Amino acid sequence: MRNYFLIATVFFVAFLSSCGSDDELDLVNFSVTFSTNTLSMTADEQTKEVVLTYSRAATEAGNINIAFSGENAVYGTDFTTDPNGSSGSISIPVAVGDTQASFTFTKLQDPIEGTSKSVSFSINSFDNTSWVNGATTTAQVSFTPIASLGGVIDLLTGGSTQPNQCYIDLSTGVQKAVKRDTWELGVYNGTENRVFLNSALLVSAAQIKGATDILAVTEATALSETLTFNTIDATFSPTTVDVSTVSEIMAGLPLGYTQYSNHAEGNVFTDLQAGNLEDTAFAEVSTTDSENFVYIVSLGNEVPATEANPGAINTTGDHRGFMKVRILTDGNSYTIQYADVNETASFNTITVAKEANKVLTAVSLSRGEKVDVEPASDQWDINFSGVFSYNGAQGPGYFGLTYSDYGLHNTIGNVGMYQVTTYETDASGARVDLNVPSYTDFSLSDIDDSSLEYDDRTVISSSWRSTTNGVAKDDRYFILKDASGNYYKLRFTALLSSDGIRGNSQFEYARLN
Repeated sequence: MRNYFLIATVFFVAFLSSCGSDDELDLVNFSVTFSTNTLSMTADEQTKEVVLTYSRAATEAGNINIAFSGENAVYGTDFTTDPNGSSGSISIPVAVGDTQASFTFTKLQDPIEGTSKSVSFSINSFDNTSWVNGATTTAQVSFTPIASLGGVIDLLTGGSTQPNQCYIDLSTGVQKAVKRDTWELGVYNGTENRVFLNSALLVSAAQIKGATDILAVTEATALSETLTFNTIDATFSPTTVDVSTVSEIMAGLPLGYTQYSNHAEGNVFTDLQAGNLEDTAFAEVSTTDSENFVYIVSLGNEVPATEANPGAINTTGDHRGFMKVRILTDGNSYTIQYADVNETASFNTITVAKEANKVLTAVSLSRGEKVDVEPASDQWDINFSGVFSYNGAQGPGYFGLTYSDYGLHNTIGNVGMYQVTTYETDASGARVDLNVPSYTDFSLSDIDDSSLEYDDRTVISSSWRSTTNGVAKDDRYFILKDASGNYYKLRFTALLSSDGIRGNSQFEYARLN
C-alpha cells in the first residue's frame, strides 16, 4: 500500500524526532488554551466537559486558575463545577506528563423560556510563572444550544496505529471517537436502500451474481460467468486475471495494491472515494428478495497492537478473514444474513430498522450486532477516519489504496466544503502567492458558495499534511458550511504530537457568521 513506500520518509522523520532532548522540548513555551470558545447544552444534557489543551506535555507540576462570571446564572443555584468553584474561581491541577485537563460543568436549572443563561470562563493565572496563555483564553458555556464560535480540535485518532475514527461537530465542538474495528457494514437510513463498507478497516466486498441461496455458496462455487479483472503483477506491471470460482475471486478481494477490479465493467470491490450513494460495492438492495445476491465480504485488517516509531505509522495488521453476506429489505429495515464462507447448514441474521436521524447505522458481522458509531446526521460535519481505503483503478499503478491521516466531510448529511490554496511552488521551487485572503483575513464576504463540494467527501483527504516533513501544510485551509447554514474556516496545525508521534493531528476553526 502507498504507506509502505514512505519508509525513507519514516526513517528521516524518526531521525529528526530522535534528535530532540528534554532541553530542546523546553524551548517550546508551555501554553494553555481552551479547546473551544463556545459550548452549549441541550435540554437533556446536565453536564459538559470543558477541555484545556497544552502546547506540549507538562514538565513541571502546578495549577491553572480559572475565573468565571455568569449571565443570569449563579454558582450553586444555577450551576456547579468540579473542581469546586464556590470561592469564585477554579483551580485545575497540572501533573508532569499531562497534555490536557478538563473540568466538569453541571447545569442545575434550565433558563426560563425566552431568556438566555450562560457562564463565561477565562484563564486567569498560573502558579508557574513561565507558563503562558494559548490562542483561546475564554470559553462560554450556554445553557441552551448555540453555534460555536470556534476553537482547537485535538483529534482523538489514538496514536500511530490510528485505532479510532473521529466524528466532529463544529457547531458544538463535540468530538466522538469510535474504534474503527467495531463495525464492517453501514446500512443507509434514507429512502434508497444502500450498504456502505467501513473503509477505515479496509473492508471490501464482491457480488456473486445470480446466487440467492447463501448456504449454497462456498469457496468451490462456480461463478455464473468468467470475469476478467485488472491487477498488477510482482513487477508492478498492469496485467489481467480471469476468475471463475468464489475462491479465485477471494484471492483478489482484500485491500492491497494487487486487489482486483474492472471499473469499466462496474466490478469494483470497494466503495468509491467520493462517497455517493450510487458508488457502493453493494448494489442497491431491492425490496424483491430474488433480486438480492450473495456477497463475499473481506472483513478488513486488524488494528495492530504495536505502536510505530516516532514519525511512522503502523495501521494495517493481519487479515480478519471472510464472510458471505446477503441483505434483504422491506424499505423500512434491513435483514442481514451472514455465515462463514464454507458454512452449508445454517446462517445468522441481524435485523436493523432504519433510523431517520442518522445517515448510516453500523453493523458488526464479527460480533453479530448493531453498533453505535455515527452521531445523528446533523451532529457531525467531519469524519477524521484516520485510515481510508478504496480501489483507485490506477494504471500502471496501484488498485487497492490505503491512506492515513484522512479526513472526510458529511456530504450525505448536507455538509459542503472547499479548499482555499494560498500559494503554489513554481518549477524552480520558488513560492508564488495566489490572490486569495490568508486564513486570518478570510471573512464571510469571501465565501464562494458555488465552490462548496457536496458530491465528493474527500476535500480534506490526506493531502493536508507532509509526511516528508512531519507537518501540516501551510498552503491551504478549508471552508465548511454545515447543515444548519453555519460557515466555518479551518486549518490543520499539527500532524504529530510534541514528541513526534503520528495519529495526534490538530486543527483550528472559527465561525464566519
